[in-house]
Parts: sequence; structure tokens; C-alpha cells
Amino acid sequence: LLMLSMVLLFINALTAQTAEDIVSGYFEVIGGKEKWSSLTSTRMEGKMAMQGFEFPGVMLAKFPNKQRVEVNVQGMTIIQAYDGKDAWWINPLAGGTDAQQMPDEVAESIKKQEFQPSILNYETKGHTLSYEGVAEVEGTKANVVKLTKKNGDVELHYFDAEEKVLIMTKVPITTGPMKGAYAETYFSDYQEVDGLVFPFFIEVKTEGQTVQKMTIQSVTTNVELSDNQFSFPKK
Repeated sequence: LLMLSMVLLFINALTAQTAEDIVSGYFEVIGGKEKWSSLTSTRMEGKMAMQGFEFPGVMLAKFPNKQRVEVNVQGMTIIQAYDGKDAWWINPLAGGTDAQQMPDEVAESIKKQEFQPSILNYETKGHTLSYEGVAEVEGTKANVVKLTKKNGDVELHYFDAEEKVLIMTKVPITTGPMKGAYAETYFSDYQEVDGLVFPFFIEVKTEGQTVQKMTIQSVTTNVELSDNQFSFPKK
């Protein structure tokens, strides 16, 4: 029993070290943990494609969890934002031009998102890593790392075994009609911006079907952003 316990402890330590090595190698490739930790805000411009339509958009994000997305659809501006407390939107397509609080089911996933990658400094956030072996992602060999968050949420991260970059994340859908399925987010076309490497093409799939595509055209780092840009508008 003592020998078995020692073997299990050794295997657990080896597995954790392997997961840590994979994540550390990833950050070395995309600019380093220190530089990513010092990032305070981003502004991205690009095009989004959904349900056969393509429209331009601007995405603002600010540490620790503020975010704002603006897209132009047929001349109308749609806004989704979160200020760290309230998730709100303006959606003329739904018949309104005033800011409204998001329904809880819609807001839940937005409120869980953070500015920093969840695997960055994961240990200080109370998260844990485990190595889940090798898988194939659209013909590419990938190392799979499971991140278990402090609150119990689980994310699977797939890293290109050769290039070391993140090529897919897989998370369970917890609300809405697709509850119980998985959302798979694919990352590609990595480009360097101010010493950091970002994916310039992102595709989201559910049950093998593409839900959304995003082509990034420009990224600005550590841009000056006011908290008011994320706050629920005052009448």
C-alpha cells in the first residue's frame, strides 16, 4: 500500500509537471508570462460572420473583466457590454435603441469571461491543471490540458504538439437550447503585435457546426479606455 501510494503521488506530480510544461511552452511562444501579465487593455477591429452574414465590429477589453463589443448590421449598431457588474446591450434588431439589462441566460457566459487567459498564472487564481494526453484536432496532433477553475468550471485546452500554440478550447454549454453540448473555439493565423502573439482568426463550433467566425484586422494593446465605455448608459 505504501509503495502504491508513492507511485500514485509520483504519477500525479509527473502529470502536473507535464501540464505546466505545456502551458509554459505556450506562453514562451506567444510573448512570455510577464508581458502578458502586464497587458491592461486591448482594442480589436475585424469582421464577424454569422448565419451567412458578415459585418464589421470593434471589441474593447480592459483588465480585469470589462468588455464591450460593437457591430454594425445593415447600418444599425448593436452593442454588448459588461462593466464587471452589469451585463447590458443595445439591439435595434430587437426593436429597441435603449440600453437593456441582458437576460440572465445570455449574461452568464459573459460574466464568466476574464481579460487575462484563464491559464495565465492559474495557480494564483486557485485553478488546477492536469495533462489529459494527446488528441487530433482537424489533422493536427495536440496535447490536451484540462483546467479546473476554483469554482468548479472545466476547460479543455488543445496545444499544437509541434508549434506549441493553442489551437482549440472546449467548454460545456450550461444554459440555453444547446445546454449539455460543447462549444469549441478554434484559433489560427497567429501574428505578433507589440511583442505579443495573437490569433487573427477565431471560429466557434457547436456539435460540428460553425456558429461564428471572426477575422481580426488590427489589434492595439494597452490602449487608454475609460470605465464609462463599459458602464450601463445613464439616461
